[in-house]
Amino acid sequence: MQVVIVVAYNLDNQSENRSIKAFAEDIASTTVKNLSTYPNAQSHPRIALYRDTLKAVYNLSAKKFPQSNESLYKRLYKEKKAPPPINPLVDFYNSVSIKYGITAGAFDLGELQTRSTAPLELRLSTAGDTFKALDARPNETEKPVAEGELVYVQEKTVLTRHLAWRQAAEALITEKTKNVIFMSEIFNEEGPTATPTKLAASVADEFVHGLKDFFGVEGRVTFLGHGIGSWSAEVENSFF
Repeated sequence: MQVVIVVAYNLDNQSENRSIKAFAEDIASTTVKNLSTYPNAQSHPRIALYRDTLKAVYNLSAKKFPQSNESLYKRLYKEKKAPPPINPLVDFYNSVSIKYGITAGAFDLGELQTRSTAPLELRLSTAGDTFKALDARPNETEKPVAEGELVYVQEKTVLTRHLAWRQAAEALITEKTKNVIFMSEIFNEEGPTATPTKLAASVADEFVHGLKDFFGVEGRVTFLGHGIGSWSAEVENSFF
């Protein structure tokens, strides 16, 4: 697995962004046509690769814990159109996910920096890690996470569970988000390499060009994975 990290600052995520809407609709339309050759989302080669890899390496059940790219494709199969808009940044990374069939997400970088100086990590959960789901009630407290889950975490606060299955209420991208860190986890047939794979490089370019075209800001890219960089230090450096 390689992880594409893209950091950007001083974005406007409040104003209506018609370019993002058009981009999302175009990507969805094209992908719906391509998906018609497969009987369901699970049979798409990219989705199948995520399912098989996570099952083999982490014994993760795709039926119980479908990744975000699979969930988006299932929705496309059913609705035949782009997902309902949330806000420009979320609509943007969802469209990148749909275009390439990969998982993609983001956190509010300003909130992460405010919460702690600790790095954002991708690791297996340990004793004491806690999680508050995105759909939790306002008065609901964080709940413990079992050891051994693949999670994004800052200190002991889990931000996503089972890689890209479920997102936390913390560091959520909202209309008020100004600074952002995108993550995209790339599984592909090339296996471990000392340089970014073609797919990882294409996803990074998509983020950088989209940030420039749709938001008028520069994106800074870091590639993490086998032979490329550590899981935490490189992301920590992206905070500054």
